[in-house]
Amino acid sequence: MMHCELVPGRGIRHDDTEIFFGMQRSAVRAALGQPTETIWGDEDEYASGSDDWLRLRYLDGKLCDIEVLGGSLTHKGIELKNTEFRALRDALHNSGFVLEDETEWLSEGRDCIDLQIVVATADDLINEPETGDGIAWVITSSDFRVEAAD
Repeated sequence: MMHCELVPGRGIRHDDTEIFFGMQRSAVRAALGQPTETIWGDEDEYASGSDDWLRLRYLDGKLCDIEVLGGSLTHKGIELKNTEFRALRDALHNSGFVLEDETEWLSEGRDCIDLQIVVATADDLINEPETGDGIAWVITSSDFRVEAAD
């Protein structure tokens, strides 16, 4: 199982590889290798064996969105991806983070503003035939900004 660490507002780390917003597509590909699939011109998808792992989106050749589709994504010991919704909500709450009931950043999922992520279960997804409480994906984006309090 592939493992990544969330770096809120910056991107993710996989082993010693930093996958940070603003990186050139060529630099990401040099670090991760050629993508498994490229459906859209601005997206690269990576898999681990037969399992989807990452979907990376680019704007003007620079990384802007990271969607973790499989494996493990953690932040300070909290499992964000390979878990169930209730366990994630409780773990975030116990660490002082709030998982909102909906999203303002996307059309599906729930925001965790402090970590600058959106998480979704199969139940949250509009066009997903499967149902369930497991986390289907976690997205972080250079567009997910947290306003500083004045």
